[in-house]
Amino acid sequence: MNTKKRHPSTVDFPIRNDILRALLNSEYKHLHPKLERVDLKLGEIIYQADQRIDHVYFPETAVVAMIDTVEDGATVEVGIIGHEGMVGINIFLGCLVTPDKAIVQIRGKAMRMKTNDLRDELRFGSPLQRLLLRYRQALLAVISQSVACSQHHTVAQRLARWLLTMHDYAESNEFQMPHKSIAAMLGTRREGVTEAPVDNAGQAIANFRTRCPSQARGASYS
Repeated sequence: MNTKKRHPSTVDFPIRNDILRALLNSEYKHLHPKLERVDLKLGEIIYQADQRIDHVYFPETAVVAMIDTVEDGATVEVGIIGHEGMVGINIFLGCLVTPDKAIVQIRGKAMRMKTNDLRDELRFGSPLQRLLLRYRQALLAVISQSVACSQHHTVAQRLARWLLTMHDYAESNEFQMPHKSIAAMLGTRREGVTEAPVDNAGQAIANFRTRCPSQARGASYS
């Protein structure tokens, strides 16, 4: 029977990122000197598209959206990352740059690690590497479902999905987000969000809970 603790006792704050929390105490103690806890502000741009990745982030209470921009300047959210994941997964895939912009959607805390430190960990086949492999698989599944949603659902339905996802991350019934920013996430006009009928959005939320109950839930690393 494995009696090792999964919650490190050598730090004075709780670990709220699921990937880091899944590490054994000894494994986390090895990584801890390479981690820095930072505050991420609402609207802060972590990466620009095609920018070199100098740090990766393990969000705790912060939420980061990955935004893709097409040739005509339109934008669409291709992934939302919160406490279940890591921002900068391209490093795990062997890339040094990111094709998407990463912008903070909910301000909060995150643990930051230098890219070179993460690459060293991956080179030696650490437990973190196995956890990131599981996370990558879960992230790809969510992205695939998001693509299907954007192609086949109405604006109200896509808004419902987005609201449910952000609600789960915020752990609150209230969070600040301008209509313009929401429209950018959904890949639609600002008017499309403003004019989305409230009753239709409410019905879409109910339908979404029934059809896609696992959409906003993170992967399990236990």
